[in-house]
Amino acid sequence: MAKKKIIKKKVTPPPEEKIEEIEEIPKEDVDAFELKEATVSEEELSEIEQEIKEAETEFDEEIQEERYYVVPLAKKGFEKSPRWKRSKKAMIVLREFLTRHMKPEGDVFISQELNERVWENGIKNPPRKIRIRVTKSVDGVVRAYLA
Repeated sequence: MAKKKIIKKKVTPPPEEKIEEIEEIPKEDVDAFELKEATVSEEELSEIEQEIKEAETEFDEEIQEERYYVVPLAKKGFEKSPRWKRSKKAMIVLREFLTRHMKPEGDVFISQELNERVWENGIKNPPRKIRIRVTKSVDGVVRAYLA
């Protein structure tokens, strides 16, 4: 049998580079990029954004009824559906729950944050139950928000 030859190499550390000191950014420049403080004039908004803004202001005045619910999403539907359709089925169950309990004369709207909460863990793992705030306007339109 042949002997294995062991080769030892001396490893030299990389040369130390000079770290340049970072200059501090003036506070005025940092605040210039914060979106919360940026003001948008009415002229810059598109027609669609203006309509949405008007609808939201009108909606605040016309609330006829407001309720809070804990919707059991697992009990009614998504447990019986395949894993790859569960969040989609949970949204259907939520919409059916709202139509059954609020008796809308118009449409049923689900807010963006409520939709994102249901889809937060992906399509295979929606929450088993969710707490929502539901409002019904004078026109009979039902809107659901995350409570």
